[in-house]
Amino acid sequence: MCSMYYRRFWFIVSASWLVLSVSGTGSPSMTEEERQNLKEEAKEMFYHAYTAYMDNAYPADELMPLSCKPRWREVEQSRGDIDETLGNFSLTLVDALDTLVVMGDIEEFDRALRLVVRDVSFDNDVVVSVFETNIRMVGGLISGHVMAEHLNQLYGALGWYRGELLTMARDLATRLLPAFNTTTGIPHAKVNLKYGMKSPKLQSSRDTCTACAGTIILEFAALSRLTGDSIFEEKARQAMDCLWSQRHRGSDLVGTVLNVHSGDWVRRDSGVGAGIDSYYEYLLKAYVLLGDEGYLERFNKHYSAVMKYISQGPMLLDVHMHRPHTTSRNFMDALLAFWPGLQVLKGDIKPAIETHEMLYQVIQRHNFLPEAFTTDFQVHWGQHPLRPEFLESTYLLYLATDDPYYLRVGEQVLRSLQKHAWVPCGYAAVKDVRTGVHEDRMDSFVLSETFKYLYLLFAKPSDLIIDLDQFIFTTEAHLLPLSLARLSNLTVVPGPDNQDNAQDSDVEYARSCPNAHFLFPGRHEFAETIRRPLKNFVNNVCPSRKTIRRKLRASEFQAGNSRHMGLLKDMGITIMALPDGRVQLLHTSSNARSSDDAEEGLLFMQEMIELSKLQQEQPENPPRVVSFLHVVDGQPVTTTIQAGPAQFGLDLKGDVEVSGPALKASPLRACEQLDNESEVQGKIAIIERGDCMFIEKARRLEALGAVGGIVLDNTPGTSAKSSPMFAMSGDGTNDVNIPLVFLFSGDAEILLKALDDQPGLEVVLSDFADKDVGEGSVEEVHVDLKGTTEGGEESLTTGSEESGLPHVISIMNNRQQDFSSQESESLTDDDLVTVIEGQQAIHPQLLDQEDPHKHQDILQELEKAETAEEILVAAVRYVNARQEQETAKGNTLMIDHPSSSIVTELQSLLVKKTASNPGLLKSLLSVHLRELMAVLQQATPSPSDLDASLHHLLNQLSALTIKSSAPLDDSKKTAFTQQSVVQGVSQKGDFNENSKLEHLTEKLQEKLRKIKKKYGLNPEHIEGILSEIKGTASPQTKDHNRQDEL
Repeated sequence: MCSMYYRRFWFIVSASWLVLSVSGTGSPSMTEEERQNLKEEAKEMFYHAYTAYMDNAYPADELMPLSCKPRWREVEQSRGDIDETLGNFSLTLVDALDTLVVMGDIEEFDRALRLVVRDVSFDNDVVVSVFETNIRMVGGLISGHVMAEHLNQLYGALGWYRGELLTMARDLATRLLPAFNTTTGIPHAKVNLKYGMKSPKLQSSRDTCTACAGTIILEFAALSRLTGDSIFEEKARQAMDCLWSQRHRGSDLVGTVLNVHSGDWVRRDSGVGAGIDSYYEYLLKAYVLLGDEGYLERFNKHYSAVMKYISQGPMLLDVHMHRPHTTSRNFMDALLAFWPGLQVLKGDIKPAIETHEMLYQVIQRHNFLPEAFTTDFQVHWGQHPLRPEFLESTYLLYLATDDPYYLRVGEQVLRSLQKHAWVPCGYAAVKDVRTGVHEDRMDSFVLSETFKYLYLLFAKPSDLIIDLDQFIFTTEAHLLPLSLARLSNLTVVPGPDNQDNAQDSDVEYARSCPNAHFLFPGRHEFAETIRRPLKNFVNNVCPSRKTIRRKLRASEFQAGNSRHMGLLKDMGITIMALPDGRVQLLHTSSNARSSDDAEEGLLFMQEMIELSKLQQEQPENPPRVVSFLHVVDGQPVTTTIQAGPAQFGLDLKGDVEVSGPALKASPLRACEQLDNESEVQGKIAIIERGDCMFIEKARRLEALGAVGGIVLDNTPGTSAKSSPMFAMSGDGTNDVNIPLVFLFSGDAEILLKALDDQPGLEVVLSDFADKDVGEGSVEEVHVDLKGTTEGGEESLTTGSEESGLPHVISIMNNRQQDFSSQESESLTDDDLVTVIEGQQAIHPQLLDQEDPHKHQDILQELEKAETAEEILVAAVRYVNARQEQETAKGNTLMIDHPSSSIVTELQSLLVKKTASNPGLLKSLLSVHLRELMAVLQQATPSPSDLDASLHHLLNQLSALTIKSSAPLDDSKKTAFTQQSVVQGVSQKGDFNENSKLEHLTEKLQEKLRKIKKKYGLNPEHIEGILSEIKGTASPQTKDHNRQDEL
């Protein structure tokens, strides 16, 4: 019986009479040991991903492998339509159930089955894709049910199981049925699991794709035949009938998108890839599974049309369904990689080999099959979510030919997955095959299909606990039993009397049964002879595109590595160090050593851009803290410093913390053998960035017995306040079990000084507990000096906001108290905290007793300052140094003390410094007004002195601006314009003094009023000062590029 014979051929796994040995051909052989090793490695890959999901994501739908956390629908940031795969129903576990059986793991299958029965439910107010929910969830539940029953019959396993998964599958499929209530029978693309089509989000639903409507028949027919409820198969059959009736009668092609109510085509482009692919697959497999020759006849009609219009040699290009000789696009998508496998099932081996070979050459060029690639095999869309279609075709071609060449193909795919997709928490999708940058995504089909086909490629039938000859794979690689055709007469199972139907002479392969002669035309070496002419097919299409052997990728680059710097120079890339420790790259092709180096430089820059984008898109890495208790002026003080995390090692999450005595490594960079190795045991080692990778330093410390590590930045002056948070990356292998944190150099000075004062200082590394710090503008740093530890000691915690920050940040705490009512006392912690580059100058006692003449050096630094920021840095250093001197002399600053000489000196210095450049004083009194007020307040504890200093500086600005507003001739205007640009002064304001005066006054009044009100000062007094300002220019606005520069 021809039809039954065809069904037998679907699984050519054990049809040994069809398999030909190709030993002695040009195909590379593979030893049995190699094959077994690859099989075991494929199994290990599956369990690496499966265990990561179960440990870190279950019962959520998916695992986010980069952040190593669950992806819940409506909880994580929406990704658009892709999230409609998720329904908060433990998608990955359900999808992977039968893979556990293929791997032979009955024990874990039993456990997973119990979890699904216990935890999974569908009464969720969530809109899901009908197509994805059917193939992944309904198919996964049915297959899980079939496997449970099958294993019970074979081995007596799962004796507790009573068909719970089949009941769940029926429940879920019933929730999809409202989508089929259309005039055509074509289902809507989406449905709400709880409210059907009554959800407000579905009111405008009208279009769906061909594959979405045509990839339901296998699962729904199986459900009907297993439960006896015919409604599911009837609905799926009606949808298939409508799609067939809507084909273009001249070309026998279908479009990509159609209206569910009218059946009219919305998109008429026709191909075998995205939007149509599995419709063709399910026509053929519906015949195989159900025995209805009507599906075979439809498939043969479509197949003939595809081979006539869409197939162009090895390539498959979309055409217009109504103008089939006209291509509709010049690129192919990755989903068409299933087509060679379908051709194997059809029995058309030669074109299957050709298309598969073309796809393999694209993979060899790009490591993976890009989501879309052009007709000259360049990347059109670089994403690769670890799709299984190419592996599926490779597996089926190997079954059909027994050619070890396809084992080698599978081996290369395995190596690419291990090298470019493996992460410590599973396997991550590749965002762009050109850069290798990862995406925080691991779809359920990676476990359901990708690793299943990879394992089966290297496994023998004797390695499996089930006979795959008795099953058919769905499009999601779920297993349905071929015996379903006997369970019902809902479809006609053809018998011997049905074989006399006339063959359509226009259809080359209509209703033909495959046979060995047709599949293998006379020679054992047929597969190799078909591939041989295509050996350089991809490379020959565009000979100028040479495959460049990369010397350095962006993900490997280290700014402190001299070899890397030399390679970048060869590529024509120049590097400029920024003040915050980062580097700026500029690529100039003409500076490259050769054209190949220039091209690699361009690729390197593209990778850097992608890495930068990925860093912005990734969930924020939570900061860590370094805290320690030390003695200041005889009193115990706990200091806490914000630190950057590491993407490897012990995760300091929640209550996890590590403590131990601190020790500076020698040499500090710890890239070679340490001089003090014997002292590292049980310590938290302090090391410096540079010369080798962070994870290499961590491995060395762990090997010496360290319990943790603190990495110090090697760029002077950097801080957490002036730089983005820094997260240390690894090398892809997380074999470190101790924590590592990162401190910017300015922040680290506090720790190093405390360590110098107290050798063996006890340090604690932990999670960043204070999540709510940082209010107001991005220039603010909120410091809580009032907290106490359990022992009652003072506690200092500094937090920051997540935006671009100025280099100097000085913040004044609220001074709401009435100073006139206070008794004379010392300046307290509530009065002022000054932060420079992240280094806190809070207690003068914390500073070393310095050279009495140190402030003279700072005066020189102030004289050399060219920007307002540099002036503020020098000013704060001057105030701190002078206060140290006064404290050393026994002088105490009192609230009711006459004006301190410090503020008078500082005021005079500022006036002198800005006398020749009013723009600097304008900047101090506008953009940096808050910082300036904080510096002045630190210099004097008296509010009246602070107001007097501001009054004096504003008068100085008025005098300077009136003087500078005199008419300038053209040459002087040009010179002044150039100077203004250098100094950052608004040119427009300099030449429109009078027109901007009112605007300036209003803005400064508003800003001073807000600052004074917030910090409890006298706004009326300041407004009186503002009213005296004449001829001032418009305030310099904040630099729009400040955040980018930082």
